[in-house]
Amino acid sequence: MKQIDRTVLLDWWLQKYHNTNCLEVIEKYPKEVLESADWFKLFPVTEKQEQEWIKWAKSYIKKETKMSKLLLERQWPYVYLDCSPYVKKEDEFS
Repeated sequence: MKQIDRTVLLDWWLQKYHNTNCLEVIEKYPKEVLESADWFKLFPVTEKQEQEWIKWAKSYIKKETKMSKLLLERQWPYVYLDCSPYVKKEDEFS
């Protein structure tokens, strides 16, 4: 089964909502920041944007891997924990 590159999943929401990508993030931030999951907090999204990413990511993974819907749903929690954007509540955005 074809493996999905994590960078593709991260780049989608980084590019769409923050006009950046993984390579630029790696170049801009120190190693200490990048080794922590806290770097996700530097690029928050709304709940609506997160739902849009989830819909896209599941569709992309299914198309690229030919994975069944059942298998995708079983694997999704792992993908989500590894690649999903940090969600801020609407009222937290300034």
